[in-house]
Amino acid sequence: MIKKITLAALIILFTISENVAQVTYTYTGKPRFQILTKRNNTTLGIINVELFPNIAPKHTRNFDSLVSKQFYDTTAFHRVIPGFVIQGGDPNSRHGNISTWGQGQAGQPTVNAEFSAAKHLRGILSAARSSNINSATSQFFICHAAAANLNGQYSVYGRVTSGINFVDTIANAPRDGNDNPLTKIEMFVTYIGSNDTVPNPPTLTVPANNAINVDTVAQVQLKWLGVSDGIIYRVDLSTDSTFATITTTVNTGNLLYVTPSNLPSNTKYFWRVRTNNGGHYSVYSPVYRFTTTSPYAGVGIKKQSLEAKQALIYPNPSSGKFTFSEIEKGSIIEVFDVNGKLIYTTTTKEAATLIDLEGKEKGVYTYRVTSTKQDIKQGKLLIK
Repeated sequence: MIKKITLAALIILFTISENVAQVTYTYTGKPRFQILTKRNNTTLGIINVELFPNIAPKHTRNFDSLVSKQFYDTTAFHRVIPGFVIQGGDPNSRHGNISTWGQGQAGQPTVNAEFSAAKHLRGILSAARSSNINSATSQFFICHAAAANLNGQYSVYGRVTSGINFVDTIANAPRDGNDNPLTKIEMFVTYIGSNDTVPNPPTLTVPANNAINVDTVAQVQLKWLGVSDGIIYRVDLSTDSTFATITTTVNTGNLLYVTPSNLPSNTKYFWRVRTNNGGHYSVYSPVYRFTTTSPYAGVGIKKQSLEAKQALIYPNPSSGKFTFSEIEKGSIIEVFDVNGKLIYTTTTKEAATLIDLEGKEKGVYTYRVTSTKQDIKQGKLLIK
């Protein structure tokens, strides 16, 4: 028999549900979890992870609440792709037919996307979802290798702190044609504490503090040294030493530089950087200052002369494809990253040559074109 519910009872139930909905989670830092993995009731190993409430608070709360209900226990890492990811956390993988693993269950609470500048590097934990960006539920994946194609498309909310070798073991497990392990690999997840570490502020390096005559013809790069637990860096650039008015603010992932565009000449700039380790922000670095110079000033080189030393390239900036034109056949084109590492080389067969750098990290690269007569043209490429 269905009992009648009085209006007063309805009001009480509504009040309770409202209070539940308003529950807030307060973290002192990054919540830490142990993922115990088993195969055939034999322990494979323990993967320890920490989550990023400062970067993805909704996903952190969702994972935390599911662990508190022992939701993940006996679910499987149902998708394993070496060199890419291991994925798990589907309730279907407890007892359901393997053909349903990864499909999720109707009615699971969803979490809205929290895209950020955090990069999908090896060991990063991120939210699985369908084509709907706001469809994340309980499923997550751990990157077995860096996956730049996922950046800005999936919500990063944690990382492995130890046990990455067991991620390797799972990723390389024998699998079927649907990337399901041939033998079920179960997980048991337990909360183990909090990492309350506050990161140190980054150390600025380039341009040097109080640098003058910074040339804006070649694009200016602001560089700093990485912090060991830094996930996202925030860079503020301003013409105001108090930063009351900020000209540019950029959040980067693992990049340790930014390239401000269209900086006017004869202008004094101030810049600073702080980092976010997922649980806390560092204080800002000491403020550095630099002054830009007039194009071509003080060196006695005319504009036409400087441009002659550069190749004709279009489009630049681009998403990664650049066409070099008016290049002597047989010339060698080389491209170097910000650390001076050669990342691309080709020998031209035509006067116009297309190079493809798509998939590379966004940022500034240096090119060098060496002709058969050893004449050199060089300059910058910007991948946006």
